[in-house]
Formats: sequence, C-alpha cells, structure tokens
Amino acid sequence: MSLAEVARESGVAVSTVSRYVRGELRVSPDTAKRIDRALQKGGHTRAERTPHDLCVGLVVPSLDNPYFAALADAVVDAAAADGVEVLTTLTGSSAARERTGVDRLARTPAVTGIIYLGMNSTNEAFSGRIGEELPVVFLDEFVQARGQRIARVTADSFGGAYQATTHLLSIGHRRVAHLGGPRGLVTADQREAGYRAALADHGVEAQEQLIVRGPYSADLGMNFFAHMSRSTTTPTAVFSASDIAAIGVLEAARRAAIPIPEELSVIGCDGITLGDWTTPRLTTVAQPTETMARRALDEVRRLIDGAEPQDHLLSMRLQLRESTRPVSS
Repeated sequence: MSLAEVARESGVAVSTVSRYVRGELRVSPDTAKRIDRALQKGGHTRAERTPHDLCVGLVVPSLDNPYFAALADAVVDAAAADGVEVLTTLTGSSAARERTGVDRLARTPAVTGIIYLGMNSTNEAFSGRIGEELPVVFLDEFVQARGQRIARVTADSFGGAYQATTHLLSIGHRRVAHLGGPRGLVTADQREAGYRAALADHGVEAQEQLIVRGPYSADLGMNFFAHMSRSTTTPTAVFSASDIAAIGVLEAARRAAIPIPEELSVIGCDGITLGDWTTPRLTTVAQPTETMARRALDEVRRLIDGAEPQDHLLSMRLQLRESTRPVSS
C-alpha cells in the first residue's frame, strides 16, 4: 500500500502521512489510530521524535514594537530552556504576509507546531487543515479560527483597561481620554470596553470626542494633542491601549512644553521595559509576557502530544510610576 493509499484510507492528506511516518508530525489520538491502522495494513513503520527534535514556528507582526519583541524573545528563551528550536517569520502586520507565513511554516517538514502573534482578526490559512492536523497556539491576539488543535493564550485586556482607568478615576480625574488600538482587533475593542465600563461604574459618561483609535505606534501618541485640539473638552488624563503610543504622548508633550503629569496624567498598557526609562517613568498595566510565552510553549507541546486544547486568560498588573498624579484642583 502506497502512502497515498494510506492517506485515503485514514482520511488525511498525503503530506500528513509522510510527516507522521518520518516522526515530524504528531496528530490527534483518533487521527493517529486511523493512520497507524492503515500503515500496519500497508506494512509501513513510523519513526519517533524525541522532545529535542521539536521545532516550533513563531509568527510575529514586527520587532519595531518593543512589546512584540519582548514577547517573541520570551518565547525563544522558554523554547531554548526546553531544547525546542524556533523558526521565526515576520509579517509586518500584513494580512497577506500573515497568511503566506503560516502556509510556509505549515509546509516546512521540521515544524511540529505554530505559535501565532497576529495583528488581524482573521487568517485564511487557518480555514483548512492547519489547526486540525498541525497544533496552533494564538498568542496575545484573538483570531477567528476553529480547529481541534487550536488553543489561545492572552492577557485580560478588559481587566487591564478597567484597572488603568479606575486608577485615574481614583485620583480624581473625570475627563479621561482613551488612545485605543486598531478597530477590528479583539484586544483593542476589549480595552475600550474596559475603559468605558470603569467610567460607567464611577458615574462618568464617556465622551466620544476623547476617544481616538489607531495603530499601536508612537506616531499615534505623537498626534494625540492634535486630535484633542479638535475637542471641546480638554482631558486631564489619558489611558493609552499600548505603551508605545503612550511614549509617543510623552514625547509630544515634551516638544510642546506640556508638563507630565502636572497638566496631563498618562497611563499605558503592556509593561515594556522602555517605559522605565522615559521621563517621567511611565505608569502602565503590564502584561505577563514571560508567563504568556511559557504557557504558549507548554500548550503547543501538549497539543503535539495529542492533548485537548486549553485556553489561558492571564491577569495584567498595575505598575505605578511617575506619569500619573491626582488631578489639580
């Protein structure tokens, strides 16, 4: 019996059987039983991989944003500690490059699982066999995809935004602006929802003119005061959905000689190390990047071993520094 016949009898692709036989792919227990029965019938045997033979494909939007760089670095460090190789592809946050990057990794014989950091809510590459036969862990951002071997590891964006906004409200701010992430991203939407919920719980009405959405970038923050100049309300504080945008606000304020936090309190989200070196040092809600990376790697290894997928939602932590203060009377 040829491998093509084995594939037909077990109901999978020929490439799946080929990689399974070489010990380069682990499939779900049910699929493994079907393939093993067909292989035995056809007189074939399969190789076994050791843990040190594992190779994980890592898809990253960009290393320009320090948050993505830190998260990718944490994944590589966790993998190195386990003797797992990592093959990385950068997408530039492009939907087309995200699709081709996943396709390319899935066709790479050595890759036994994928950890995916996406910047788009969908990816057509996950509409086929990927996620059914190749283990996938979505890290950080939610992606619309279904599969028996897909898991998710993310931080609680709603809770982090609620913490950040509540901190500003607790020190007297009532005109709180929100510098949000791209529309259509689940985490960005959740952060705006957390911001709105905190305002509502404190009896403060959200003002649409104080809400600006855009890319997670320093440029967004640099344009914050230009956006606010078109508002009839001047904010005394801003919650930024990313640290890199908050750092852009700090730099724009410096250039305009606007004292922070005397005239504007600024709080970010992510917990990048760069925030500890700004002037003033950036108050933020930090994502547990090292824990997220470890959970993602452990989860992809569980899936490779045939376990059922488990989703993980991790809490953010408020880090008080120097960029927020009680509102001036």
